[in-house]
Amino acid sequence: MHREQDSTEFIPSARLIGEVIGYLGQYISDVYVEFRVRYLIENGIFEIKGVPKAMRFYSVKLK
Repeated sequence: MHREQDSTEFIPSARLIGEVIGYLGQYISDVYVEFRVRYLIENGIFEIKGVPKAMRFYSVKLK
């Protein structure tokens, strides 16, 4: 998604998760995709802005 944008701003995590599910050929729950996003945050791949209580409360971007 950052490649499609002019700048690398924070993306709402709900939008990111929706885009991932939309591109998949099979069904994977949004809970699992959010788990993977949080894993990438913990390992320093994504930066976070907001409170990670639920997917609508935070945004992410690549470091």
